[in-house]
Amino acid sequence: MKIDGIKPGQRKRYEFIEFQLMWEGIVGRKLLMQKFEISPQQATLDLTSYLDIAPKNMTYDPRQRTYVAPPDFQPAFIKGDASEYLLHLEMLCHGYREPDEIWPTTIPAFDAVAVASRKITPTTLKAVLHAIRDRKCVEVMYVSLSSQSETPRQLFPHAIASDGHRWHMRAYDGDKDRYSDFVLSRIEKIHLLDCQGEEIPEDKRWSSNIELILQPDPSLEERQKRHIQIEYDMDDGRLAVDVRQAMLFYYLRFYGFDPREKEGEHIRNKSSFHLQISNLEEVTACLDR
Repeated sequence: MKIDGIKPGQRKRYEFIEFQLMWEGIVGRKLLMQKFEISPQQATLDLTSYLDIAPKNMTYDPRQRTYVAPPDFQPAFIKGDASEYLLHLEMLCHGYREPDEIWPTTIPAFDAVAVASRKITPTTLKAVLHAIRDRKCVEVMYVSLSSQSETPRQLFPHAIASDGHRWHMRAYDGDKDRYSDFVLSRIEKIHLLDCQGEEIPEDKRWSSNIELILQPDPSLEERQKRHIQIEYDMDDGRLAVDVRQAMLFYYLRFYGFDPREKEGEHIRNKSSFHLQISNLEEVTACLDR
């Protein structure tokens, strides 16, 4: 299949064609016209040119007056993963898209958990992004749940990161001489300062990675272990996840571990998702807690 050199707009319409073939089983000219606001001629050209690229991926059904996908359909422009479909539903559920803006044409009954959290003000985010871009310092009034201090803090942010529930600012705290994560929604006041961050130390935990190696809980029966291996697409009974050391705590929680719980010298190797950490000693050391 020759797919190099295709213009972005054309590629996007090819992706839409494959999405429909993959999940709806059919695709037609009218749908392309409605979704991309293109002429009948352009929609016809898109379908015929896609056929030139992937002739085995669809056939014209004169009875339905549309193109249909064969049983052995293999996408060339999309991955064909379930996550591609479910992402559209999540965007719709959380209000990021309207029904006519997502690609599924027959939307199933569905719901998704919406995590309630304090909103991040645009002023806060803009100031943080500005500081990261220009390597500047910010002074913030931060609500810490582990400290009653109401003293303004001078921080040098260099990245933002999500733990799956909240967005954080990764910043150097000069007073404590360390890098920490600050929840953006807990910043009450913020303003940029003229001080520059050229002399601050490197955030080695951000720039260094660790391989988090997971396996099924050994206490499971063999049939259950095989199911866990399939569910997480494990290779030889193991799932190796390459993560930043600074994000390790959040990844552990994502996979059902509580990094704050300890058994002896290591964190408690028990996951609510029936997983176990293979390289427990290395992981515990990298948590640096």
